[in-house]
Amino acid sequence: MPWDARSFASKHNHKLKGPAAEKAAAQATAMVKAGVPEGEAIATANKTGDRAMRKSGSLYSRKP
Repeated sequence: MPWDARSFASKHNHKLKGPAAEKAAAQATAMVKAGVPEGEAIATANKTGDRAMRKSGSLYSRKP
């Protein structure tokens, strides 16, 4: 199934926002097109998206 950032985040990982959601959606879509099982593609994309969110600081940013 091809995902876009909004549909991937709303169905598979509510924490993902912006570029991290776009990257995860693109990764999962590419993996499924390459023949990887959908569940494995979603899990891998979620892990990558979570890492991208942590790296950018947007997931764990402190409030003033």
